[in-house]
Amino acid sequence: MLLFTRPLPKLATSAKAFSDAGINAVGVATCDIIDVKSEYYAITTFMADNPVDIIIVTSVYAVAAAENAVKSLLKEHGSSTASQHTHSQHAQSIQRNLPLIIAVGDATKKKLTSALSQIKHLTILTPEKHTSEGILAMPQLNEANDKQVVIIKGEGGRQAIADGLDAKGALCQSFCVYRTEQLADPIYTKGWKVEDVRGIIATSEAMAAQLLRSQGNHILSLPWLTVSERVAASLEEIGVSKVCVCHRATDQALIAWVKDNWEY
Repeated sequence: MLLFTRPLPKLATSAKAFSDAGINAVGVATCDIIDVKSEYYAITTFMADNPVDIIIVTSVYAVAAAENAVKSLLKEHGSSTASQHTHSQHAQSIQRNLPLIIAVGDATKKKLTSALSQIKHLTILTPEKHTSEGILAMPQLNEANDKQVVIIKGEGGRQAIADGLDAKGALCQSFCVYRTEQLADPIYTKGWKVEDVRGIIATSEAMAAQLLRSQGNHILSLPWLTVSERVAASLEEIGVSKVCVCHRATDQALIAWVKDNWEY
């Protein structure tokens, strides 16, 4: 049996994906995701007053805020015209000059593409490596000097993207549109015994730490799989002896990695 971590909103979907793939796994949510609605308004206000070149969306939980911001931008500019003919021409012009959107990973891009499917001339890209460092290495950000970048993220998230873009001369504005709230007690998808667990999948450093607090250090000796070298290094620092990395955090990517590398 495998044990995997997911935030509560994604727990059931991931559990079904592993089950459908024939992998015996129990999911654990150590945290929930809470929207910060005031930041939704802050983004739309900022984008109405400032031309934005690039929007970076760091999580699926930031997609709703990004969708709201882009649609509000189109509505704001579209409503400023008087005649229907002028309105149509102006809307087309605005759509051709929409910001480039960078999604941190495949799941985020898929959700953005679906949410914004009616908007033409919109480009959504993902980095080769689905990490902050992967975003900073994208060729589209090589010449970021004086570009206005909006970063849509969660509270307490890393500052690596903003710091890296600041160093390149970009003008960065970050909006924390959700926060992670630790659950009083972990929620599991089914009953399980720790002695039955043969491997652990932790998709973030915070959830790995929360899992260790709830289960104790005896799980350090198990094989772990995570989604970046940074998280792997942090696990090794606290005593995990066997850590592997899958560079994509989607259920499909993790399942494929498990089938290729562990005995499933």
